[in-house]
Amino acid sequence: MKKQAIFQIVNTEYEWLTHIKIDPEYSQLVPELSEEEYTRLKESIASVGLYEPIIINQEGTLLDGHHRLKVVKELGWSRVNVETKHFENKIEEEIYVIETNVIRRHLDQYQKTVLAERLEPLYRLRAKQNQGTRTDLGNIVPNLEQSKEWERKSEAQAAKTVGLGKTTYQSGKHIIHNAPPEKVEEFKAGRKAGSIIKELIRKTKIAEVQNSIPNILPLDGPFDVIVMDPPWNYGTEYDSNSRRSASPYPEMGLEEIWDIDFKPKDDAVLWLWTTHGFLHEAFHLIEHWGFEYKTCLTWVKDRMGLGSWLRSQSEYCLLAVKGKPVIDLKNQTTILHAPNRGHSVKPSEFYDMVDSYCFGIKVDWFARNTREGWVSFGTLENERNE
Repeated sequence: MKKQAIFQIVNTEYEWLTHIKIDPEYSQLVPELSEEEYTRLKESIASVGLYEPIIINQEGTLLDGHHRLKVVKELGWSRVNVETKHFENKIEEEIYVIETNVIRRHLDQYQKTVLAERLEPLYRLRAKQNQGTRTDLGNIVPNLEQSKEWERKSEAQAAKTVGLGKTTYQSGKHIIHNAPPEKVEEFKAGRKAGSIIKELIRKTKIAEVQNSIPNILPLDGPFDVIVMDPPWNYGTEYDSNSRRSASPYPEMGLEEIWDIDFKPKDDAVLWLWTTHGFLHEAFHLIEHWGFEYKTCLTWVKDRMGLGSWLRSQSEYCLLAVKGKPVIDLKNQTTILHAPNRGHSVKPSEFYDMVDSYCFGIKVDWFARNTREGWVSFGTLENERNE
């Protein structure tokens, strides 16, 4: 790192510990060592002594070596090797204190952000001072654009000094000054700024989508979330005496299902139910409707059913998206365990899952039951008690 501070080394000598002054403001700029780090430092100094001298200014105020000074006091030393540095002004001295701490320490994002925020105004002041020394500028009062330029450069320089990208630094500042207290604590505890910012943005978008839902749901859409359980054409007719395995509702051909206009928004989520026999067709449907396949949810039932080759005990729901819908993904898995409650009846656990991280106006096509907060089309009320 290129040193920006301008100083002169006055002398290097031994100084009585009682003569070294502690500036509380400078002490606050030094991130605390963990108990383990401090123990290792103390053991090292006790074993081999100080590798480098303690740094003080011409007035005897400690600039660098706060933890080392604390250690030697605990070890009972009376004198310590010091190096005295004289700075041109207070700004240069403060910059030196902060930059030295950045170089010597392994800091997390929160600690780096805090130090960078201290550096930023100092860099800005130094830039103004440096301009004042230019004879070709005269007594020009900085205009608004020039002030903004100083702010941009000082922010970029502060981020670079502490080893943060500009976006990461800006995210850290936003969290410290604008995020809820619990998120600030998470940042202090080591959670990455980018992760917290993404969560905050997602929550804001969720709130916006939820607040946009009208009191009376629009039956004609458009819809943010679509659940589709097509009446796939198995080519059979239900007969309570001879063909109980057939669908107890009218089936639809693939072309008829293709032509369904379920009015998705430009940013929408599609949950498409299918069985083993129509997996191939389901993927084609997703592409035809302009969605992009993401993953597959497998519903594992509590008992097996019928099957020509293998007895079926599972059903699939393909998750696809269009555009950039608002989804609150957490730790959901691709497996859903839920009991079989009747022919084509989808488990309530599935709808609870969808409600937990899909937001907006929802529609359920070919539903067996109506649901509060959902628009239902082709509903066939389930006669079984769940």
